[in-house]
Amino acid sequence: MPDPAPVPLPFRVEFDPATREVVVWKTFGNPPHQTMRRKGIGSLEAIAAEVAIHRHEAFLQHNLAQTLASTAVQHLGADPQRLEAAVKALSDPTSTVPVSQILRRGTVPPQQTG
Repeated sequence: MPDPAPVPLPFRVEFDPATREVVVWKTFGNPPHQTMRRKGIGSLEAIAAEVAIHRHEAFLQHNLAQTLASTAVQHLGADPQRLEAAVKALSDPTSTVPVSQILRRGTVPPQQTG
């Protein structure tokens, strides 16, 4: 079985041997109004700082997500399993089940893929 195609990311990282920089190309927007920005990183210290910033953001994002989920369960009466199923459906581009249907009380609807 072949490996699945990689998910396209809105950035690419290259090394420019002429300038000895690591170059990050970031894509913003949607065609036809899509733009690309270039950022050159010329030292190991700067790369270490960029890695720390992005890891810190991921840590904060993860903790915010966990806190939101806990608050929804505690104060809004959300079912934790249903909430997680809804989050997974939102992350699945093939999901066709409405999130509101997943979050309703009763049996969890089967996952439909298109």
